[in-house]
Amino acid sequence: MRALLIRFLIPAVVVTGVVLALTSTSSNGPHTERSASASAPRAPAGPPASPPRRPYAILLVLDEFPGDSLLDAASHIDPVRYPNFAALAADGTWFKNAYSVYDSTTKAVPLILDGIRPHPRTSPDRRDHPQSIFDMFARHGYRLVTSEEGTAMCPPSLCVGGRTRRPAILPHLGHGRPERFDRFIRTIRPGRRPTFWMKHALLPHGPYLYLPSGARTRVGSRDPLPGMLTVPGFHDAFLTRHNEQRYLLQLGFVDHLLGRLLRRLKRLGIYDDTLIAVTADHGIAFQVGVETRRSVNDSNVEELTPVPLIIKAPGQHRGRVSRVYARTLDVTPTIADVLGYRLGYRADGRSAFSPAVRRRQTISLTTRDFSARVRISGRRWEARRGAVVRRRMRQFGSGDWASLYAGIGPHRALIGHQPDALQHVAAAGVRGSIAMAAELGHVNRAGVVPAQIAGDLRGGTPGQRRDLAVAVNGRIEAVGRSFYLTGDRTEHYALMVPEESLHDGPNLVEVYEVTPGGALRLLVHS
Repeated sequence: MRALLIRFLIPAVVVTGVVLALTSTSSNGPHTERSASASAPRAPAGPPASPPRRPYAILLVLDEFPGDSLLDAASHIDPVRYPNFAALAADGTWFKNAYSVYDSTTKAVPLILDGIRPHPRTSPDRRDHPQSIFDMFARHGYRLVTSEEGTAMCPPSLCVGGRTRRPAILPHLGHGRPERFDRFIRTIRPGRRPTFWMKHALLPHGPYLYLPSGARTRVGSRDPLPGMLTVPGFHDAFLTRHNEQRYLLQLGFVDHLLGRLLRRLKRLGIYDDTLIAVTADHGIAFQVGVETRRSVNDSNVEELTPVPLIIKAPGQHRGRVSRVYARTLDVTPTIADVLGYRLGYRADGRSAFSPAVRRRQTISLTTRDFSARVRISGRRWEARRGAVVRRRMRQFGSGDWASLYAGIGPHRALIGHQPDALQHVAAAGVRGSIAMAAELGHVNRAGVVPAQIAGDLRGGTPGQRRDLAVAVNGRIEAVGRSFYLTGDRTEHYALMVPEESLHDGPNLVEVYEVTPGGALRLLVHS
């Protein structure tokens, strides 16, 4: 195992070679490893740390997070929008082609924690998962701290914060996600015993409430237009892009939370001595005209399966990129491999540094009902993912957040103009409303910033969709289209504006129709 740790610490551009035969973390085969090309940003050079014999360890499992959404135009982790993910990758190994082997939290998280394939009719708790990563760390004398938001894999007899039955997920989605993350961060502190901290956070999973700064777009968790994030809205192209835009903004907040965690480790002086692993249970598919965005099939495997996977070994300071097809099943065996520990039970996963993983050429996983398997060659899977990334770059840009608002909707050239300087036409009998209009009158940027401008339009021709522009305090900040939800004859609209466009106190918001000739027709104002 010393050889593996030394391999992490030496300067290298390519992760290569064969790992020494190790005491297996799984009895299914030897632990060896695949090569990886490295193009990740690098941490500043410095003398390698001497990792402690029993280092601290943290496993952060995020939720409903397609890993490719971190990428910029160069297919690196975007260092401007997501600086903390980029910084961690600069110190660790980023498994760029990591993928999930199940698409639902209550089985996708347990398989990360024990490395065992999911099976039908199993519960996400100790009854059906009697051995896991927690037992491995316990055998090595670790103090265990867990914050599980959809599982109960570590019982109170082993873990601080452990449970005997899993919590209900929906209430946890509705409130308290940042607060629970902050409580978890406060449990991180050095001690006489080594500690393993595990956190499952229901983020960036919807509901989409948060902006990159941490401000909320509304007080409650419910969307201003019921159904806009669910099946009634899946058929509308603009609404789909609007929801993906909200997801990316909330992902910016997740990066903000990760930054808090990393800063605490550094402030306490234990960052270098800590193994940090960050991954997610599965992705989500932002496709139009579908019945589901969360159940994997042959048409959405490129969006539902990619997940982030970054592992920083103790003492590691140089970023590396591995292109192996590592699976969520491999997370626990990889952690065991890096630390030189035995799992102590038979697992289905392999260390991501093993020859078995290096030899993989296909992506394979079971469907949610276990009735079939979805299989695709790795080369085709990467090509299809690349098409998704290119589409996302065209519509949402990369780097600064400003480009997120300029690529969807018609009449994009209007963004940045003052409505008063443009041609106007008279009203045509269409009346509008703004959801949460009252909040626009007393914005507090330290709390709620109502950057989602949404509402209803009435009086138009049934079924008509119109081009729209939203001005905030005298400047057009977003353009879009109205839409209808399945089973609802009301014309709706929803557009995101930059949070910087809203200031403390009262704000003037104006919603305009943009006529085919490019003139503005005022529909509603705050």
